[in-house]
Amino acid sequence: QKQLREVPMGRIFKTPKDDSVEETLRAMHLANTFDNTYEWGVGWLRTIIISGATALAVSAVEANSAYSLWEMTVEWGYGLISDFGNWLIGLVP
Repeated sequence: QKQLREVPMGRIFKTPKDDSVEETLRAMHLANTFDNTYEWGVGWLRTIIISGATALAVSAVEANSAYSLWEMTVEWGYGLISDFGNWLIGLVP
């Protein structure tokens, strides 16, 4: 039996059965693309909100106590590296 008009097939597959496979793959790709975009957007939004909240929390703790994150981390690390450097210089005769 001859068809009256040609049914356009997909770009990849050339039979009606393959065309339905291509449509399924296309739908899966669209869903995956949407999911990745959504997760990327939500991930960045969540990162920005959590970072801001953390900065505010640390600032509030530093303002209301004698604790200083800068002194406890950066200056401590600088002192450690400085002491190590002085130790190395002391090894040179």
